[in-house]
Amino acid sequence: MELPIFPLPLVMFPHVIVPLHIFEERYRLMINNCIEGAEAFGIVFIPSGSAEDESAIRRVGVSAKVVQFDRLDDGRLNIMAAGEKRFHVRRFTGSSPFWKADVEYFDDDQESGDELQESYTETVRLYREASRLAAKLRGIELDEVRISESPELLSYMVSYVLGVEPEPKQELLEMTSTTGRLKSLTVYLEDAVQRLNGQIARDEVSEKVKGNGHLGLPGKKT
Repeated sequence: MELPIFPLPLVMFPHVIVPLHIFEERYRLMINNCIEGAEAFGIVFIPSGSAEDESAIRRVGVSAKVVQFDRLDDGRLNIMAAGEKRFHVRRFTGSSPFWKADVEYFDDDQESGDELQESYTETVRLYREASRLAAKLRGIELDEVRISESPELLSYMVSYVLGVEPEPKQELLEMTSTTGRLKSLTVYLEDAVQRLNGQIARDEVSEKVKGNGHLGLPGKKT
């Protein structure tokens, strides 16, 4: 299957919706074509600052469809793109006016059993804890965290919102084991929980120092 390809410095995941601002003429053309034909396009990661050529564009991406759009007066567009399926780029079939590729879709391996459930449960626990700590750090009240009952969908959502660089996210995207992806996520989430706890502790010490009236210095005798 041939797809128009949009190389971006972000890693897309299935079942995730992202806002995109389309300003380049060729990609405005591509997106308008997709809107008019209700067709999908592919989002593929390319490192920020890289020359847009075949050697830099990654070979695993996600198809997406425009679910909402706003055309601006100068021709630019603001869109909401919903991720659908992962694909391998078999070969690029053109780059003018925009990239196109012959792609092959793929899914995670079929898995079940205790190991998958345990990995799912631990990911949920750590994700809830990280969300609670992040909210506490920002001084806001945390709304209820929505959790997918599907281990695979949960793994995509947490992978997307995870606060790590794009390269590790690309590795998560390319995995074909839901259990393996969840296990990797628990490592990242444990690190996030540790960092958030450390930041909260430092902030609490800082507040205590500010609140003693002497900026932490011994009081003067009178």
